[in-house]
Amino acid sequence: MNRCECPTEESLGCLTNLSAMAARNYLSRQLALHGIDMTIEQFKVMVVLWKEGSSTQQNIADFVGKDKTSVTRLIAGLEKRSLIQRATDCQDKRCNLVTLTPQGIALEKPTMDVLAQATYDLHRGIDPEELAITLRVLKQMCLTLNYTPKESE
Repeated sequence: MNRCECPTEESLGCLTNLSAMAARNYLSRQLALHGIDMTIEQFKVMVVLWKEGSSTQQNIADFVGKDKTSVTRLIAGLEKRSLIQRATDCQDKRCNLVTLTPQGIALEKPTMDVLAQATYDLHRGIDPEELAITLRVLKQMCLTLNYTPKESE
């Protein structure tokens, strides 16, 4: 079966999954084309930090929808590349506080520029009214299924 075919032509779940995979793959390719060595999962961690400045590993895990072990591996990879640093939280010694390094801060603008262009490319050719309806329907689906997307999603 072709990747763009669904077992059921009108399967909303299948089509949203395929479009999400296509969008992720497109963004990954665009990041690579612009010399930004970052996976989509690492990108999500960085978005949290660019928005918050610093965060606990648990907060990051909650935001990206991954378990704490997976996030620990993502953070270790970003830390190894000197984009972030971890320190024990002064207020709660059981928590690690993750913060951006100057290199991580400097990566925000070029990365977000790539995201903005990729988003434009993904939306190009879609009638704005239809796009608004699609977004509203998908948000309603999330609410119906008891999942609230983060504002940046």
